[in-house]
Amino acid sequence: MRDAPARSVATHFATCTAFSLSAIAAPFVPEGIAVYAGIRYLTAFLYGPRQWQAPARIPLHLGKHGYRDATTRKRGAATWPIGLAGNQQVWLLRDDLAQGCAFVGDDPDWQRQAIEQLVFGACLNQMGAIIIQDHTAPPLAKRLAALACPFGRDREMARVDLHDPISPPLRITIRAIEDALAGLGLPKAALTLNAALAPILNLIATRYRRNSLPLYGVILDKDALDELIAGRPAIEGLMSTTESNTSADGLIPHQLLDQLKAISAMDLEQGRQDLEPVARELAATPGLSLTHGLELDAALANRRLVCIRPSSPFTAALVVALTTEALSASDTASVTDNLVHVGDPAMTPDVSQRFLMATSRTGASGSIALKSTSDTSLKFVIDHCRIRFEHTVKDHDSKTYITSSLKDCQFSFEISSFVADATTDNV
Repeated sequence: MRDAPARSVATHFATCTAFSLSAIAAPFVPEGIAVYAGIRYLTAFLYGPRQWQAPARIPLHLGKHGYRDATTRKRGAATWPIGLAGNQQVWLLRDDLAQGCAFVGDDPDWQRQAIEQLVFGACLNQMGAIIIQDHTAPPLAKRLAALACPFGRDREMARVDLHDPISPPLRITIRAIEDALAGLGLPKAALTLNAALAPILNLIATRYRRNSLPLYGVILDKDALDELIAGRPAIEGLMSTTESNTSADGLIPHQLLDQLKAISAMDLEQGRQDLEPVARELAATPGLSLTHGLELDAALANRRLVCIRPSSPFTAALVVALTTEALSASDTASVTDNLVHVGDPAMTPDVSQRFLMATSRTGASGSIALKSTSDTSLKFVIDHCRIRFEHTVKDHDSKTYITSSLKDCQFSFEISSFVADATTDNV
């Protein structure tokens, strides 16, 4: 009845009238038909109690006029525009994205459009957004700032480009380095050696107030590591003896060196060889620092727009691990007003899983980019995301499908374009 044409509605009520007149002599039959017709009129033809259907959710601007959403049985409250499905608009609730969102596709331009759509929605909902780009993609900060300009938020866009040596730095933590190494699947010997060296790096960063990452590669030199274990650290700015850990010059405590001495010679050499490329990369990336730079937990608390462009798979895993740590450490009330997107499809399943678990635990809107190639190791990541966008190309014809496995709003259809596409055409 809700979607029936006018002729069907007229036929339905005419039939009710005919039955009522023909059964006028029967007790209570005409009255019953009149009550039925009244109920049908009140439920299907008055806007107040009527429940409306849309491709996904009823938007807020219609809910303010009394339109009720059939999926929630409440007035329309969707504030996140997605695009067009035929000639109908597709809207989602903010809570829908908080249940996980995946963008599956191999086209870099389509993944860029997906990022722009997310930032557009974040600006429209007055949310913060942390975008972690694919390390092979061109910089997006200027395009995202132009997209945020109509909302008056272009000047709050924070940019960290690890490809750019003069980019503002990002402050990282020792724990994030450890989580990134574990997520990349380094051997146990490398993780053990890094766990022993991490307190020493942290000591240098805090006690000497200097970024100790450039020293990481120096410490992992074979001769320098042997000197360090022997108690003669050949590191600029540190004393060359550790006979006492009470000196005013700040010696390396014996407890830290004992952790290194406990590692067998074979594991020490194997771990050193595995960690050396990572240490050289950390030392050669000026956009990373242990002592100063952009702090992601502060960006989450202030709902800032942040665009981070990693320089390699390792720095991408490091930034995601740092974001996961910031989400877990931040106040839940402030995190829920933020969107975090991992745009590197080559992210390992372990790193992606920890990230999605953190967003789910804190209530942040988390989304992730995936390749179209199926991978059984990504089963948790795929199952965790309740909204799934999939981009396919066949015979030079590209299509985007959106699929929802939300409990109260399940659907699957093709969308013709993202909302943000028209906004950034001239950027």
